[in-house]
Amino acid sequence: MEVGDKLQEIKDEWCIIGSSALILSDVSNEETFDIDILTTKVGSDNFQRSLKEYIEVTPKTKEDHLFRSDFARFNFPLMDIEIMGGLQVKKDGIWQDVIIEHFREIAIGNMSVKVPTLEEQKRLFLLFGREKDLKRVSLCEQNISKKL
Repeated sequence: MEVGDKLQEIKDEWCIIGSSALILSDVSNEETFDIDILTTKVGSDNFQRSLKEYIEVTPKTKEDHLFRSDFARFNFPLMDIEIMGGLQVKKDGIWQDVIIEHFREIAIGNMSVKVPTLEEQKRLFLLFGREKDLKRVSLCEQNISKKL
């Protein structure tokens, strides 16, 4: 069974975020070395069970002071996938849930994936607030204004 088939079997809500979402939205042609997927804690558990043969044991995470989640990384030949179940970001000393409110579905081969709208991606990048995220805000803004 292909990885795409296994991803489609996971019934919990999940959405591609980060640089992969920008690429899938035709906003950026930057390189990415992984695909970031936001889901629930239950969704993360289901990903881990379904893709257990690819899971990285005790993956190292960066920026634990800024983000926390039920995190897992999967190593695939072409690109890694990182799963963040119940992702929270720390703002002004308070942990806030990261929730996707607006998304669209994109067909990739024989599967469909959810990607936040450009406005939603902009909101997420502002929430995350890192330097690389703030650079991506302007990419979103430029492309939002093109569509108006």
